[in-house]
Amino acid sequence: MPSTKPRNRAARFTVGAASAALLVTAGAITSPSASAAPERVSGFTRHTITQKVSLTGSGPADQTLSAVEYQPTHARVKGIQVMIPGVTYDHRYFDLKTDRGWISQAREAAEDGWITVAVDRLGTGNSSSPAADKLNGTTHSATIHQLITKLRTAHKGLPVALVGHSMGSAVALQEAASYKDVNAVVVTGFMHHAGSGGLLFNAAMHPAAEDPAFAGRAIPDGSLTTRDGMRHLLYWPFNADLSTVKADDAVKQIATVGESTSFVDEQSNDTYGKKVNVPVLSLVGQHDGLFFDPADLSKTLTAETAAYPASPAVDVKSIPGAGHDLALQRNADSTTNTIDKWLSRKL
Repeated sequence: MPSTKPRNRAARFTVGAASAALLVTAGAITSPSASAAPERVSGFTRHTITQKVSLTGSGPADQTLSAVEYQPTHARVKGIQVMIPGVTYDHRYFDLKTDRGWISQAREAAEDGWITVAVDRLGTGNSSSPAADKLNGTTHSATIHQLITKLRTAHKGLPVALVGHSMGSAVALQEAASYKDVNAVVVTGFMHHAGSGGLLFNAAMHPAAEDPAFAGRAIPDGSLTTRDGMRHLLYWPFNADLSTVKADDAVKQIATVGESTSFVDEQSNDTYGKKVNVPVLSLVGQHDGLFFDPADLSKTLTAETAAYPASPAVDVKSIPGAGHDLALQRNADSTTNTIDKWLSRKL
């Protein structure tokens, strides 16, 4: 692997740092009920879908996976983007309402002709919350695979791309490598390298059971979340809207040790990236110190290509003026436009 990867295993992110840095036997997709009728917006409709899923893909379908689907109404449909958020996020990473309106990668992609499906991973949002020790990359990839299977049935003939962010990118790589059921993978906020900036996030995390935001809720043992007021560490501050950071903090979710372990394993060992055999686009913020130190940006981008030896096409790019949370910076449309144009060429 490239020399930018830390040589000393002890120097890798701790579980706490990695958590913040990520920061079916299946039933049919459930149609929206009368009380959850599709929201009609100029250019697309928006509605929640739910599906019964199995934690392993072969056991009982006793969990519910929730996602929000955005369907174009004017543009020609180009394909499906399944969006997987990172830890301490649900689907609202891709569709966040702020005091100043929506900042939404999902809505913009739908307006551009993509059916977008923003997922609440198990343990977040409106999805089921199994025990914390059941939540890891293997569980998430199995349940996402079940969702993709049903989406392909519902939208026959359309290509499917996984669009992950941070730990969601590690899940996307594991799903694509394990099930071979997608046509492309977009990795954002994730690289197979570590920067010293990751150490800043140890102090940002604490037990979710101690956080006032989760008071009165049953929180699985071992769950973590970001401390109040610490979400700004995920942004390049000179290109962040304070209303976005505030809205982001208000909808934070929990993370588990298993999810962090899956993230670190992929980051350090290319466990699944090396098995992905479809085109890969990797996007990282120019100022995302979780994966490189400032002087190392260029060589880290160049080295990242080697993490995907089985892919027929690998493009690695940085987004200027962005930190870790690419989809929530002021120039989030740069990320969305880059993804949509790349997918239009590859699919």
